[in-house]
Parts: sequence; structure tokens; C-alpha cells
Amino acid sequence: MIDRLHQLPLLLGAIIVCLVFVVPTLIGSALLQPVLSRLLRGEKDANTVVGLLLNAFSLYYGVLLALLSIAVFENYNKAQDAVGREASSAVALHRVFSGYPEPARSSLSEALLRYVEEETGPGWAFQQGNQVSTPGTLLVDRLSRDLLSFRPNRATGEDLLHEEALRTFAEFIEQRRLRVQAAGTSVPRVIWAVVMVGAALNVFTLWLFDLKRTTHFILGGVLMAFIGLVVYMVAVLDRPFHGAHGLRPDDLIQARQQMQPRA
Repeated sequence: MIDRLHQLPLLLGAIIVCLVFVVPTLIGSALLQPVLSRLLRGEKDANTVVGLLLNAFSLYYGVLLALLSIAVFENYNKAQDAVGREASSAVALHRVFSGYPEPARSSLSEALLRYVEEETGPGWAFQQGNQVSTPGTLLVDRLSRDLLSFRPNRATGEDLLHEEALRTFAEFIEQRRLRVQAAGTSVPRVIWAVVMVGAALNVFTLWLFDLKRTTHFILGGVLMAFIGLVVYMVAVLDRPFHGAHGLRPDDLIQARQQMQPRA
């Protein structure tokens, strides 16, 4: 269900999620609310008591949604930043490789270019599916073997260049790891369960008010539409690489163009 929502346009997906929250609320307002409101009719100022309960509950529930929204937004920004940092480290590594003598220069540069092409093409589909590209991993292993097997000539200063290449390669590996890891971060199911139960309790508390049916339709519809929008936003940002509106490898594509500009 969630995977299909990620494939839909943002507006359509938001409307569907809002309807999932609003329609049951309106049906319940018509069928269940008249029964539930009778539970407190013997109490003095029942609406005031229910109002105090709803205010306190909505406060804690609102804080939960706010913290959840902030957390997924930060994860989304970290994922976007990881792609940019990997692209920057790839460009820096390519520039260091340009100082190597032949045939090491061509071998290293070719492997790096093929890696970027893989990660911006077929490999990005693996990233969207929370998986690691096997060809990309093999190319990284090839880069590691070529670097470790290279024997620098100290007389020409190649040892300093090689030391810088190893440092830059280590940074490149770390940024790649962060990018791959960012695809697997998600909100735990227990938190999603609390969000859904909290939404149901919000509606249940609202049904305890002794109000006109039209008033219940308006209040319940507005409240659940807003909760639905927040839940949809969290669901979209929770999987930053997934779906039609997920992150794209634009930074890596630009890095590829910088490494070998096209005419």
C-alpha cells in the first residue's frame, strides 16, 4: 500500500491518505457518535470535561507528530547531503588519479568513471529499493586493489600523491557508506502504531462531545484531514530515495560530467 502511494503524484497521494482518515471518521460520526455521546449525558458540563481531555491529549499527540516530522526531515536532508558528499569525494578522487603515471592513471580513472555511471544508472534502482548495487561494489573493490597494489616512486614524489589518494579514497568509501545506509533508515513500526492509535483516540474523544451532527462532520473532517496530511508527509520523507518523488542522483551526474566533460 505504502509502496504504491510513493509511485503516485504528490497531490493524488495526499488526497488518498486524507480520504482514508476522513471517510471512516464521517461514517463514525453518523453511526457511533450519537451512542457515545449518551455516555456522559448525566455529567454536569460534560462538554467542558471532554474539552479539557481533548486539549491535553491533542497537546501530547501534536508534540509526537511534530517530533516525528522533524526526525524524518532531518533524515531526508542527511540522505540528500550524503549523495552530494559522495559526488564531491568522487571528483576529488578523480583529480588525484590524474597525477598518477600510466598505466595506473587510466586504470584508476576508468574504474571510477564506470562506478559513477553504474550508480547513476542501474545502481540507482538498487538504491531506491534499499539494496546495494553489486557491480558498484565490485568496481569499488577494484579501485581498492589497484590503489593498494601501486608502488610509488619516492624519488619523483609519488609517495605523497599516493598518500593523498588513499586518504581521499577512504573519505569516498565513507560517503558511499552513508549514502547506502540512508536508504535503509525508516520510522519504526511501533511509532506508526502509536500514531494510528492516537488518531483513533482523537476521534473517539471528539465523538464524546454532545454537538450537532453537522458540527461533528466539520470538526472531525478538518482534524483528520490535517492528521492525514502530516502522516502522508512523514511517509514520503521517511523513504527519501523511494518512489516517483524520491531523491535523484543529480549530484553524481554532475560529478560524472566534471570528470569527463561532454562536447
